[in-house]
Amino acid sequence: MKPARTLLLSASVALLIELSSAAHHSVAINFDRSEPIEIRGTVKEANIRNPHSQYVVAVSDKDGTVTDWLVEWSDRNSLIRRKVDIDLIKVGDTVTFTLWPSQRLPNVGYFVQAVLADGSVYRDCGFVKYREAVANSTQFRCDEGSRAAPQQ
Repeated sequence: MKPARTLLLSASVALLIELSSAAHHSVAINFDRSEPIEIRGTVKEANIRNPHSQYVVAVSDKDGTVTDWLVEWSDRNSLIRRKVDIDLIKVGDTVTFTLWPSQRLPNVGYFVQAVLADGSVYRDCGFVKYREAVANSTQFRCDEGSRAAPQQ
């Protein structure tokens, strides 16, 4: 009986760890995708890396107070596979970001798109379109007007 109890306990712990890990990495769990917000500021840091990419953006409020925002994004490897131009946004650039705000933390959001200083739109079309293109053996394409993925 003791080995069965140990096996059950081990399986329960493994399941709890897996659920916690999935919730930590889930955009749907951590960010409110119902109403995107917009921030405009100067990029202080650009960290395109694994396991999460991040921009730190200094945003000036109407009263002149500057607040740092953390803009999270997908991992470097996934962005490269999806042909996102990861060098397009640089430290010092003034950018308008559209974000899904964090459901738990202030001044944190998930990257939806950015409008660059020249007015061009920079977006990541995400995993769904990428997976569909791979499954259908077609060229991956982002929305029209995007600089994130090549248009053909």
